[in-house]
Amino acid sequence: MNVSHISVYVILGTCCFWLQPQRDWRISPERINISVEEDRPLQALDVDAQELSGVKWFIDNSALADLEEDGNRTILHAKAPGTVRVTAMHDGTSRFEAVVIWPLDQQIPPGKTHWGMHPIGRELGDISAVPTPEGPNTFSLEQTPGGRTYLRAVADGGIQIWNWLLPETTHDVELVCGDWLGGALISANSKDSYTLYTVGKDGTTRWRRTFAGVRKGHAYNRQHLAHILTQTVDSTTATLSAIDTETGELKFDLPVPESTERLTNIRREGAKFVCSQNPDVHPIRAFTSGLFVSIDGFAYLAFNRAEQELKAASCTPGTVIPPGEIQASSTEQLVLWQIHPDGTHRETVAEESQTSHPFSEPLSRTYPTGSIIPDGSDGVLLSVRKSGDAPGAAVHVLPKELVYRLDQDGKVVYRFSLPALSGPLHDAMVLGDGNAQAFATRGGVLVAFDVGEGKEAWRWDSNTDGIEVVAALANGSCLVQTPTEAVKVDNATTSAAVFKGRIMIDWQGKMYTKHN
Repeated sequence: MNVSHISVYVILGTCCFWLQPQRDWRISPERINISVEEDRPLQALDVDAQELSGVKWFIDNSALADLEEDGNRTILHAKAPGTVRVTAMHDGTSRFEAVVIWPLDQQIPPGKTHWGMHPIGRELGDISAVPTPEGPNTFSLEQTPGGRTYLRAVADGGIQIWNWLLPETTHDVELVCGDWLGGALISANSKDSYTLYTVGKDGTTRWRRTFAGVRKGHAYNRQHLAHILTQTVDSTTATLSAIDTETGELKFDLPVPESTERLTNIRREGAKFVCSQNPDVHPIRAFTSGLFVSIDGFAYLAFNRAEQELKAASCTPGTVIPPGEIQASSTEQLVLWQIHPDGTHRETVAEESQTSHPFSEPLSRTYPTGSIIPDGSDGVLLSVRKSGDAPGAAVHVLPKELVYRLDQDGKVVYRFSLPALSGPLHDAMVLGDGNAQAFATRGGVLVAFDVGEGKEAWRWDSNTDGIEVVAALANGSCLVQTPTEAVKVDNATTSAAVFKGRIMIDWQGKMYTKHN
């Protein structure tokens, strides 16, 4: 996503308001900077972000600004440069907020907040809403110390339109994404299942559905079809489900083919292998990418499909077999699916390999790690890992990290190598301005590469772990999120644009930094 305009969105506040014996309230938004002739709506919210009624509003200098009542809210109209003090009175108590008004011919300086919101608890996530008439501009998911989780919908000027209470007290809750109807998707996760809630732009629950397993990916198309990828807790089975986001109706379930291991004449007993006359075939770990949907409405998913066989050349039933006397054979495929809205799909085997060697030697596996994005030419860019440690190996060999480019027919165009890493993967990718360049992160390193040929253009080492590329900017630069700040990176050098906190980008390309 290209970003042409930068403004700052700051949410500040204390973390101890819930200890007060009486219910508190405040003016919202806060930390307001506006220009002459600009209007700013105001409201009063309690500690659970419920809007208060019967509030009286006052201003200390009518030469600088006017107040106009609008139901429970008031509109401040800026008339002249300066700082005005707005006072709100409710139930015998008062609150005030200073509003800075800037000259019409002077831009609000970088780093000044246009407006801010006070959190009501632990912040779980923020996303931009898809623009719709009378719909919100952003969503914020927050959880109080008592376990109540609220979704707050906020308009462009900082006014909270509504807040929605999650009807369960699950502590592991995620704000997944917005949908094309202006609503939001929320996932309430438990140990072996999760429940998806879609909240409409009006703040009501549109539908909910519970899945057994772990959510691994999601993608929406413009025909209001949500694609949800679920994996079993033991990571052996995955299913792609399609849901009508307007009604919650399940359109199809598409099982991802399993990978299997066949024990021909042996069996596992803990870490040992024992000769056995009873063959056994069981599923092994499944590796899938995430999901994305192209402009034609097709969803794309990549996965590894493996058939492994372990057998001893000869053995006596019940005897322990050393790993060096076990032969390991494997047929592996890297598969790309193009899934159509009716549930049919086109399957392409992008890469296939066959190996056979003693089990004590490395058994290489090639599998997608998560990130999958369009390449700008009806193909895909896919994050891939090649691993190959042998059982009981004395020296750990770092896996190879790569980006595969697959063309519109699912064939490999190139395999581009990335830095090896240990620790968290963070395999984010974004397509650059004009689709000529892409950016990928591994560990603490950002790599820019040519999309057409798969050649490295430059790299930037953040000297920290766990960075993720967030968005592409104009002129070949990009935004990278580190654990503590967002950094604009341009041709292997960081510019002066360093933003403390976390990054959020709305659908108009405006960037907001959220300070913790």
